[in-house]
Amino acid sequence: MMTSEAVQSIEVTVRSIICSELRVEPGILTNTTHLMKDLGADSLDALNIALRLEETFEIKIPDEAIPNFLTIEDIITGVRNHMSHT
Repeated sequence: MMTSEAVQSIEVTVRSIICSELRVEPGILTNTTHLMKDLGADSLDALNIALRLEETFEIKIPDEAIPNFLTIEDIITGVRNHMSHT
């Protein structure tokens, strides 16, 4: 079980990666912000974000899981799930 600090740290890092990759301001992100619909990300952006997440958190995100990473909350949950399986 992760501490609330660890969960919060994951969220902060995920948001930072998304802002960096998509060049958006952190203030516009909410847990329900959709990468494609709200931020205009494409599949290459999603792949780059996934690669950064893998590198940062030292996890492996299966290619088939990447399409499920649609909102900020999806990504945070996905990272947490993959971290608990390593």
